[in-house]
This record gives sequence, C-alpha cells and structure tokens, in this order.
Amino acid sequence: MRKPIRKLSIYLLIFSILLFQLATIASADNTIRIATFNCEFLTRPKVHIKFGLNINLNSEPASVRNQWNQPGFRDQKFNEAAKAVAHVIHSIGADVIALVEVGDDTDVSELNAETRSLGLDYPHMAVCDSADKTTNQYVAVLSKFPLTDVKRTIDGREGYLKEPDDPETEDDSGISKGMRVKFTAHGKEFLLYVVHLSSERGGYEQDQQRISQASIVRRHYLPEVKAGKLVIVAGDLNDHRGQPTLLRIRGLDDIHEDLIQTGHTQYFDKDKLDTRWTYQFEGVRQQIDHILLSYSIKDACKRGGIKAWTVEHGNSLASDHRPLIVEMRLRE
Repeated sequence: MRKPIRKLSIYLLIFSILLFQLATIASADNTIRIATFNCEFLTRPKVHIKFGLNINLNSEPASVRNQWNQPGFRDQKFNEAAKAVAHVIHSIGADVIALVEVGDDTDVSELNAETRSLGLDYPHMAVCDSADKTTNQYVAVLSKFPLTDVKRTIDGREGYLKEPDDPETEDDSGISKGMRVKFTAHGKEFLLYVVHLSSERGGYEQDQQRISQASIVRRHYLPEVKAGKLVIVAGDLNDHRGQPTLLRIRGLDDIHEDLIQTGHTQYFDKDKLDTRWTYQFEGVRQQIDHILLSYSIKDACKRGGIKAWTVEHGNSLASDHRPLIVEMRLRE
C-alpha cells in the first residue's frame, strides 16, 4: 500500500509545482517595471564632462580643446559613454524608463540602439523639447509599450522670491526639461511625467525656483489625479525626501490628494533601507531621483504589490547617479 501513497505524493508535488509556476506567470503578466536614471551629461555637445572636463571646454588647455575638436573624436567619446549607459539600462530591465541628462532625438536613438544590441528592445521612444541651452540636456522615455499623446513640454510659469524678506526680488520660472506621455500596460492607461528640476547648487534662490517648478508639475497632473487616472511623476527632482520640493510636487502642503513616495521604507526590503540613495555629494548620500505614484495606482495594485529598489552599477562613465526602480503588481 505504500507505493500508491508515494506515487500520490509525487503527483501532488508535481501539481503544486505547476500551480506555482502558473501563478508566477500570471503575476509576471500583470507586472510593470518603471525606472528613472540620470545619465549624467550623455549629450553630445557636453559629453566631455563625463571625462572629467569643465562644462566650458574653452577653459581647458589648447591641447585638450584641439583633441576634442578633431573630426569624429567627440562622436567616438559619445559612443563610448552611450555603451556604458546602455549596459546600466540593460541591467535594470525596465518596461518603461525615464532618462534624465540625455541629448536630443539623435543622441537618444543612438543610446537606444546600443541598448538594443545588448538584447533589450525599446521600440517606442520620446524626447522632450528642451529650453536649456547651457547644458544641452533633455529628458526622454524609452518604452516597450506604445507612447501616445506625447507632450514634449510642461508649460506654465510660477513666481517665487529670490529673497524671503524682499517682495521686490520676485521672479518666475518655467520647466526647461519636462514632458508627459501616455502608455497602456495590461489594459490600464498610465500618464507619466518626466522632469528634471533646477539644481541644488544655487543656494536659497535656486531652492525657491525649484519649488516653483514643482508647483507647475503639480498644477498639470492634479486634474488627472482628481479624475482617478493613473499618474506617475519621475525624474531628477534635485531634492530629497521630506524637503519642500517633494512636499510641493507630491501635494503634502495643500488640501488635495497626494502622490505616494516610493522611496518610503514600506516599499523597500527591510535589509535594503540604507540603499535608498541615488546620488552622493561631498560624502552625503541622498535620494534626489524619484518615482511618485498616484493613490489610484496603489489601488490598482495587489496588496503589497509596489516594490522599489536602487541599482549600484559601479560604472563612473555611465553616471554619478544610481537608478531607481519601482515594480507594480497589478490586480487581475
């Protein structure tokens, strides 16, 4: 009598394994992985910065200028840098990735081709209309899903005070590097905003400018959140969790519905909480690259279905930033 029991146990084990595999496949079919990555000056006119040179090449010695001005040399160095960035993008394996500090359509197409050569294909691509003529930086999206209703700018102006106690110092700002795209994944439509906000290096005045830019983003996506749409804001926001820029862009300083901070401890594995940083400046590690989600997305996910992590790529030529990845397991 023992042999039939043993056979039954084996059959039950096989059946359990098959059920587990089917469940895993079903889960994967309803999973979407979003990432954001600052590619650090992967823009052809300024790619020399990746190789340790000043943003203004004219400040370098004549021998360096002559080398970079040789026909084909800059293209060669850009290709070298694009290969390094492509390897990081390939390691992320995102379905949709928001790229910051990249070049124009030509540059991003070359980066996409390098990524494709590694076996990761993004058939859909969009690049913003950049107003930043100093850095020649753009933001872009690479996607496995078709991108529709692409808005290559985030329009609008917002005022701010350069000096907190002097109303005569009022100025205003727009967003020089921002865009919005729509894509549909697993039967659900998502709206993705990709932005690169003003740097932290300009002190108080630039801090206020960055908050004003966050207000513009908030103004754009808020009607969509109120309508119950699935909204994502991603990119380099140049401020870390809990700071005024993040409070403003998420909506924690107004009465309307907020965005979720995926950098929160609840979305990271407990043994990975010290890895939540994406940039290190003068020895200080902080998360300045963010992926923010509407509550409608959380409602569309399974319980505990949002998970975040960063990647330590260890490639200084690729970037001085670490990518942030968010994976969402959607309900059936």
